[in-house]
Amino acid sequence: MAATAEFACQWCKQPFIARLADRKRGWARYCSKSCKASRQERRTGQHTAYQDRRERSGNPYEGGEFADAHLFSNEDHDCNKPL
Repeated sequence: MAATAEFACQWCKQPFIARLADRKRGWARYCSKSCKASRQERRTGQHTAYQDRRERSGNPYEGGEFADAHLFSNEDHDCNKPL
């Protein structure tokens, strides 16, 4: 069985149990993915920047990296077609 210990989440300060090997790697700093995401958003501001781009464009479907992905289709693709 892996060695574990109790740590405090770096975002919400709630206690959680994590493997010592993960902690040594620099992982297991947060009790959940939502705490990690909250901390990352405060640190980088990526989601806020994304929302700002969408708002400026006036189109809620624009502003993302894959905004035009719905325009492409694989219906005409044939893997057996010679080049």
